Amino acid sequence: MLRYTWVAMPAIALSLVACGDPSAPAQIDTNPTGAQSLVVVNGFTGPVDVLLDGQVAISALAAGTLGSAAPAAGPHTVALRAVGSSTSSTQSIQSADGYVAAVAAMRSANGTLATAALNDTNAIVPNGATKVRVLHLAPNAGEIQVYRTQPDWPTPLRWQFPFVYQTNLDPLYAPFIQSTVGTWEVRAWQTPADSTGWGAAPVKVSIPLASGKKATVVILDKPGGGIRAEVVK
Repeated sequence: MLRYTWVAMPAIALSLVACGDPSAPAQIDTNPTGAQSLVVVNGFTGPVDVLLDGQVAISALAAGTLGSAAPAAGPHTVALRAVGSSTSSTQSIQSADGYVAAVAAMRSANGTLATAALNDTNAIVPNGATKVRVLHLAPNAGEIQVYRTQPDWPTPLRWQFPFVYQTNLDPLYAPFIQSTVGTWEVRAWQTPADSTGWGAAPVKVSIPLASGKKATVVILDKPGGGIRAEVVK
């Protein structure tokens, strides 16, 4: 058993704001103005089809990428299935004005396709505070190194050890970490297996957060090898 140590589109209105340079990860605003939408993050080992209320909305979404659709306001069922399979995994979503439902395709513990909602509505952020979590959804990356600085702690801290692919995104296994208002810096790499990788990390994410705000950093496989990240706010 692994022991974990925690150290304390179509016309889609996503706000995709680059973090510093063109190669930096996008930041996906799940509370835009005047739109109903759906974003799917594929953290599975292969391409998936995305069905919205039984109809294909996104065909063969490649592993390690994002796709989007624009459901009308109201309740919907999102089904994800591996390309070529007849078996699907579903999530219920509620589309509303100014809200984006974020769903992840992921590999379950037995290797099959599973889904998870990325909008954690239970992660309440107190006034004067911010919260961030990091999800490892890069199935080909193996163990990765993730470190952070946060508004109240400028020295890099390890996020989790060991940090392997996550098959369970429940808060007990993938919690938010709380800090004060300001900018979080999250960096990820595969080797070396310690903090000396901070300076040359291939994944660097800067996340400014106002009072009461939160963000999720999703680590994905990078086409051609390595890892990349997306930020879901």
